[in-house]
Amino acid sequence: MKKRICIISTIGILAVLVVFAITAFFIYRSQFSLTIDGYEIGKEEFLDAANQKKYEVASYFTEKGSNVDAGFWEREVEGELPYEKLAQAAIEDLKYFHAVYGLAEEKGYVKDGSYEAFLQRFEEENQLRKERVENGEVVYGLSEYTLELYREYEMDSIQKSYCAELDNEGMEVTDADREAYFEEHKASYQREDNRVLDYIKIPYAEQGMDEEQVKEFKNCLTSIYKNMDGEHSLADLAGEEEMIAPYLEHADVTAEELRSYSRSISDVLEYAWELDKGESTAVLEEEGALYLIECTDRSGNDSVSIEEVRDNINKILREERYDEIIEKRAEEASVEGDMERIFFFVKKHINE
Repeated sequence: MKKRICIISTIGILAVLVVFAITAFFIYRSQFSLTIDGYEIGKEEFLDAANQKKYEVASYFTEKGSNVDAGFWEREVEGELPYEKLAQAAIEDLKYFHAVYGLAEEKGYVKDGSYEAFLQRFEEENQLRKERVENGEVVYGLSEYTLELYREYEMDSIQKSYCAELDNEGMEVTDADREAYFEEHKASYQREDNRVLDYIKIPYAEQGMDEEQVKEFKNCLTSIYKNMDGEHSLADLAGEEEMIAPYLEHADVTAEELRSYSRSISDVLEYAWELDKGESTAVLEEEGALYLIECTDRSGNDSVSIEEVRDNINKILREERYDEIIEKRAEEASVEGDMERIFFFVKKHINE
């Protein structure tokens, strides 16, 4: 009897110990601890970073043939687990965030570079905008920011502040720097050619034409196209067709006026962009409209001088150097944390 009691007691003790061990294991695994460059990362901050990266990580695995279904995050694909990939991406995002805000705090662009202070500024900005809207005041930009858009807005402001202070690291741009950049990107500073276009655009869908009307217009345009040669231009031939003549248009697209024309006839410019003098498109049918376009003249322009784009080059170089500084800080950021615990944490909260 005593022996039986002893055995039962031993089993009971072992069972308690097993339960205790399992409980302790899960408590240990569920403990979240992560520090990046001295900033203690809380659960909310980490999950926010993970949510920012969900689409990117999901796209990475769908390209490998995985389906984003109920078991997606825990299904191994080519030796990789999506939830682990997401945890790693979140950490990289946090390294970048704290590289930006660490520098901003050092320079005095923000008083506090922590995530908690960032959230407070986000809430205060939205509250301010809400009050201005309620008071009938003008609010420039959005009436309310999402967290992601506010982060973009504030990071952009930090970059502008850094680049505006020419004593900051990397912000001095010499004549040699500008000349080197200009020579390397000279093609992008070539003024666009001047183009003279005659064109016909018949927006049949917008005008509610039936199939017979569209067919008649298309046949007429095809006839004009076949008769176009060096002696018979689109303008001449279209002007003789009573049904087509009202749709005939002319555009002198100079380099100076290109932006304006890009807003008003972007479709025509797209189809005519590669045409040389004397060339035309065939009859095109795109997005509920018929087109026939002829380039009657095309002439080149001189390159832009380096002095004309001096400020533009300065801005580009300073922004590139700022990005390099941030990328280097992020790359060198110290990360302290147990990755197994972090993986477990992501796996547990991934679908919340």
